[in-house]
Amino acid sequence: MAIAYLVALLMVLVDQIIKKWTTSSLQLHESRSGIDGLFDFYYIRNEGAGWGILQGRMWFFYVVTFVIIVYLIYLIYKHRQGSLFLKCTYGLLLGGAIGNLIDRIINGYVIDMFRLTFMNFPIFNVADMALSIGVVLLIIQVLMTEDTEGVL
Repeated sequence: MAIAYLVALLMVLVDQIIKKWTTSSLQLHESRSGIDGLFDFYYIRNEGAGWGILQGRMWFFYVVTFVIIVYLIYLIYKHRQGSLFLKCTYGLLLGGAIGNLIDRIINGYVIDMFRLTFMNFPIFNVADMALSIGVVLLIIQVLMTEDTEGVL
């Protein structure tokens, strides 16, 4: 059980440190080189979700994120004897949810900074990466498990 919380804590710390670096090193809408051909840093404030959906509907994100966090804590407890893979998956999801919730509560928006340079894709942050990877890993777990009760 502790590994899920350690992964979540690590994700929140990395997410918040990079967001702090972004806001102290870049002006809003300023760009800085990242890894050539992969990404650059581009500071934006996101008041919605990916692709600009649900802009300005913070109440929606507060409620949904709170429900998700409570459910993830329940799953971590329920599957405390589960696999390391499953615990890390829940940790990524929990850390990602908390990382973006911190921004929404403190700032009223989420700080995003990673802009892919090889394709048109919404600008994102570490919490978004943790959530995305966590969802993919959860889908893999569900597909590998005959009884989804063992995962969800």
